[in-house]
Amino acid sequence: MGQVRATGGRSRLILDAGALIALGNGDARARALLELALDERLLVQLPTPVLAQVHRGDRDHARCDRILGSIDEFVPTTEAVAREAGTLLGRTGLTDAIDAIVAAEALDGPPAAILTSDVGDITQLVDAGGGLNRVSVQGL
Repeated sequence: MGQVRATGGRSRLILDAGALIALGNGDARARALLELALDERLLVQLPTPVLAQVHRGDRDHARCDRILGSIDEFVPTTEAVAREAGTLLGRTGLTDAIDAIVAAEALDGPPAAILTSDVGDITQLVDAGGGLNRVSVQGL
């Protein structure tokens, strides 16, 4: 995450579903990357569709709920981000709309790092948006 630099706004760490699940399960690497982001004063963001993808009413969410306390900002999906996510899916041929929203959110705004368990697809989506120079993809 040291690659992410602030340029006109606070740099961000955006979590995808795999990252949220890994953190909730106490994954040591995910926790270390989150702690590094907090130490570097990155803004920790969670696009709200990611929460919908992970949250299930019939599961015990105590671990995930503890992680949600570390989130600085829950980011609702704007029309512009949703349209960009669709464009990214069209360019890549991928089908996961939530991954595309995560990538589009990272492309929209200050530099960002995405913490993900799906490095291949997220990298492909970010690359399709021309953002690999300001969005880093951190794998678990």
